[in-house]
Amino acid sequence: MAVSILSNCDEYNHYNFLTKYSKMADRIIIVSPFLAADISQMLSDMPTIKCVELYTNLDGYGMAINVLPAIRELYEYCKDKEISVSVKYNNRLHGKVYLLYKGNEGKGCIITSGNFTNNGLKSNHEYGVFIDNESMQGEIREQIYSLNCSELSYEEILDLNVKANEFTKKNSIVKIPVFKASDYIRNRVIMPDNCRFFLKPLGNRNRPVGEGYTIIEDNDIGFSKEPSSISKGDILICHGVKVGNVLGCCKVLEDEVKKGTAFDGDRWNWKLTTSCISEKYSKHWWDYDIKTSDLVDEYNRIKGTEEHITVVGGDTVNALKFGHQYIEITRAFAQFIMDSISKL
Repeated sequence: MAVSILSNCDEYNHYNFLTKYSKMADRIIIVSPFLAADISQMLSDMPTIKCVELYTNLDGYGMAINVLPAIRELYEYCKDKEISVSVKYNNRLHGKVYLLYKGNEGKGCIITSGNFTNNGLKSNHEYGVFIDNESMQGEIREQIYSLNCSELSYEEILDLNVKANEFTKKNSIVKIPVFKASDYIRNRVIMPDNCRFFLKPLGNRNRPVGEGYTIIEDNDIGFSKEPSSISKGDILICHGVKVGNVLGCCKVLEDEVKKGTAFDGDRWNWKLTTSCISEKYSKHWWDYDIKTSDLVDEYNRIKGTEEHITVVGGDTVNALKFGHQYIEITRAFAQFIMDSISKL
C-alpha cells in the first residue's frame, strides 16, 4: 500500500496529486462542502474524467447562496463536455474526500482537510493523505454511499439559483466589523534549526525592482548560476539592488532548480520556487523604507564581539556590491532582520 502525506507547501501538493492520478482515471467522486466558484476550470485540468459524482452541503453553514452557482456551473460544464454528473447533498457533511476510478478499478483517493477549491487544494495550509489501496478506497466509497443524501437535478439547481438571487435582492447584507487579532500581534517568525539563511539580491542597477513589485507574487527567485548551496527549507532574505530596501523573506519550497528566463535580458536564469513568509511587510515594503545597510549598521552596534553577520565571520554585506548572487548569513542576523520587519 502506498501512502503519501499531502500539504500545499511543496511538491506533495493536493492539486498536483489529484490532477496527476486523474490521468489514469475516467471517474471522480468529490466529497466537499465548499466548492470552487470556477469549478469548471479545476475539472478542465482532469480531461480524462467522464463521470463526476459530487457530495456536498447546501445549508449546513448558511452557504447555499455561494455553493449553488458552483453546482450550476458543474452541470453546465459536464453537459458541454458530455460528462456524466450526479449531485447529492447532506447538510451535516463536513469531510473532504476525493476518489478516482477507471471504470470500477480504484486509482487512488485523497482524504484531506482541503475543500474542492483553489484555496483548499493549492493555497491554504491543509493536510491530507493520498492512499493507493483499492480495498481501503472501497471502504471509504461504501461509507460515502451509505450517507443519507438527497439528489439535486439540474432543473432544481436552476430554480434554486433564481430563488437565491431573489432572496439576495430582498435581503441586504449588513457587514459586521471583524476584530482581527493578527493586526495587533507582532508576527515573529521562528525557523527550524535545520535551515540556513541567505541574503539574496533581486533586480539590478539597470532594471531595479520598484514600488508595486512583491516577492509574494514572484514565486520563482532567479540566480545567475545554479545555487548549489541552497536547499529546500532554507530562507532567502531578499534585498532590492539599487533601491537598497529589504523586500521580505522567502522559504525555498523545492530542491530542484528550474532553468528558464522570465523576460528578455533576464540574467537570472536558474529559478528556485519559494513562498513569501513575510506577507504583511512585503505587500508594502516601499512604505517602510527599511534599508539593508541600516540593519547591518544597527546589528553591528548591538551584537556581541563573538557574533557576526556572515557565516564566514564577516560583519558587512559588501559582497553584494561585487555581484555575488547570495551571501549566507548567520541565524542571529537573519532573526534580527525578521524581527525588525515584523515590528511594523
